[in-house]
Order: sequence, then structure tokens, then C-alpha cells
Amino acid sequence: MIINIYTLIMLFVAFVSLFLGGFLFYAALRMLLYFASAMSLETKSKFEERGYLVFLLACMILSVRMLAWPWFYFMLQSFVPEVPGAMCMFGVTQILPSAVTFLQIIKPISFFIMGGWLLCYYVDKAAPTSPLARRNLCFLLVACGVLLADSIADISYVLRMKPLMSVSCCATFFDVPLRPSAMIPQAIFGIHFQKILFVLYYLINIILIALLFLLLSKKWLSFTAFSKKIVVYSMAIVGVVNIPVVIYTLIENIIPRLMQLPYHHCIYCFMGKGVVPDAPVMLGLFVIGTFAIGWMGILHMLCMNAETQPVTEHLLKKVNGLSAFCLLASLMMVTIHLIFT
Repeated sequence: MIINIYTLIMLFVAFVSLFLGGFLFYAALRMLLYFASAMSLETKSKFEERGYLVFLLACMILSVRMLAWPWFYFMLQSFVPEVPGAMCMFGVTQILPSAVTFLQIIKPISFFIMGGWLLCYYVDKAAPTSPLARRNLCFLLVACGVLLADSIADISYVLRMKPLMSVSCCATFFDVPLRPSAMIPQAIFGIHFQKILFVLYYLINIILIALLFLLLSKKWLSFTAFSKKIVVYSMAIVGVVNIPVVIYTLIENIIPRLMQLPYHHCIYCFMGKGVVPDAPVMLGLFVIGTFAIGWMGILHMLCMNAETQPVTEHLLKKVNGLSAFCLLASLMMVTIHLIFT
């Protein structure tokens, strides 16, 4: 185990999350099993008080737990001097690679699910009768399950992390001709895949941002229900397609140019070396903007009924605006860097 301030904070948050998450899961499951629409006034009052405390605890622990994703990369960066041969975070990931891969998958999933639950809880709390309480309890069970898995994986990884071997440089993975980021798009687009990726990066992001601003415009109110569904579903599809396009374009086109290293494609160097100081901000804005599109989908699916519709629609506009701002800001930051690099 490597002991520093990053691992100590990660362990503390993970152990607290594990304990409180387990209690939260038990309390939510018990409330769901005893949930009934027909109760005496006294029983209903006690149920509401207990539910308020459970949901308040959930808001606190999920909000804190969402910060574990960026903190994980701070921790990996702090390990670089401790691992022989490591030039960036990639070298650290070669120790316990299965655990790191699992953590890098579950943390964005955890961030997304927890953020979605917090938005649904906000809608339910704004309604006088809490009409979404049952749905929120079911959703909370899912969030707690992910939280527990994430916390256990954090504890296991930190306790087992021992730099007992020398690792290879990131160039042996990211800069070889057969790297996955080059072979996959090349198999789809051919030998000129880098130019096509670059065009797609701008085209898809501009389309996505235009759709988001369309939802905020007054013209959106004149659309029929069927037309609105087509636009919303199209935006969701474009948002999903945009994720691999952005990742591959970053690795193959943008990262080498912004780091002024034409043949180096390491995204870990881009994030952690400090060559491009605002690189984490660019990536963070893209992540928040993309997740916000998914959160809008969750609000549409779980929070649309007669009682909560006004609150949900108001919150959808805010989340929509957040998504449009983050994606546009990320795109502009990349563009400014490309122009002046």
C-alpha cells in the first residue's frame, strides 16, 4: 500500500461510503417493502419523517461520493513517482490492471446514476405530496448497489497497490501503429480516418449543441408531441455516438497537437503532465455536458406526471442549459487551443 494524503482521503471516503451506503440500502429496502398508499395519519407521519432522513442521508453521501471519480485520478497521479518506470498515470494503471479497468468503468457509471437520482429527488421534494417517493426508493437501491461496489473496489485497490515491478512507458501502448484508437476508426473510415474523425468531431458536436439550443428556444413550444419525441430521441442518439467520436478524435488528433508532440497520443499525459494546464477542464466540461443529456432522459422517463410536470420541465431547462453550456465551452476551448498552438 502506498500511503499519502490522496490514499488516506480515498480510504476514508470509501469506508464511510461503505458503512453509510450499506445502512442506506437496508433503510431504503425496508421502506420500499413497507411502502403503502393507504396508511393511518400517525403511521404516514412517521413514514414521512423516516423517509426525509433517509433521503437527506442519501443526498449527502451521494454528493460526496460523486467527487471520488476525479479524486481517483489525482490519486493515480500521486503514485507516478512511486512506480519504477512510470512516466504518467498509464504506468500506474499497469499495476493491478484489472482493478484499475473496473474502477475506470464503474466510476463514470456511478457518477451518472448518482447525479440522476439527486435530480429525481429534487423533483419529488418540490411536489407537496411526494408522488415519486416509490420510484425514488427503487432508484436509490440501484444507486446504493453501485455505490457499494465502487467503495469496495476503492478499498481493495488502495490496500493492494504495491509498486513491486517496473512498468513500461505509455508510448509502448499509445504510440504504436497497432494502437486500438487508430485501428478501430481505420477499420471503419479507411486510411484517412484522422481527417474524417476531425470533421465528425466538429460536425456532431455542432449538431448536438444546436439541438440543445433548439429545446431552449421559443420555437420548441410550437412543436407537436410527436416532433418533440423525434428531436429528443435524435439528441440522445447523437449524444451516444458523440462519445467514441470525441474520445478517438482527442487521442488521434487533438492531444498530439495540443501537447506539441505529433506522435504521442497518451490521454494520461494530456490530463496529468501539466503541458496543457486546462486539459482536465476541457474533459470535465465534455463529461458534464454529455451526462446532462442522459440526466434529461432520466427526468423524462421517471419524473413526468401531472403533479410534477411543471417542476420537471423547469428543471429540464436548467439541465438542458447546463449541457449546452458545457459542450459549447469544451468545444470552444479545444478550438482556441488548436488555433493558437
